[in-house]
Amino acid sequence: MHQAVVWNENIEQIRSNGLEVVSVTTDDIATVQRFAKIRKIDFPLLADESRELIKAFGLSNLRFPEGSRYRGTAIPMVIVANAEGVVTHVYSGHGYTEDHEIATIVNNAVEAADGPKSQ
Repeated sequence: MHQAVVWNENIEQIRSNGLEVVSVTTDDIATVQRFAKIRKIDFPLLADESRELIKAFGLSNLRFPEGSRYRGTAIPMVIVANAEGVVTHVYSGHGYTEDHEIATIVNNAVEAADGPKSQ
């Protein structure tokens, strides 16, 4: 859930541009609540233990072998939607865990929401 910490560090910039962050994890509710409290996460963290949402979006990670506790966990994905609910960007892969990658996604999302900034 390291990504949630980095997104949280950028939450003011994100919200000041009319965007919001919601995170979905396969962790149980108690783990998510404890993590959010300790890390002071200021956006919704959703616990999807049954992986229904992950399956509905086709995000099940099947690269791990049958029987692995990681099989079926979510493929990391960021979906950016504007105020009208229109998806403007989708970032997917097994990465997006490094701070600079997340910062780039935040900057791209803000730019997409606000339009390009003049230099």
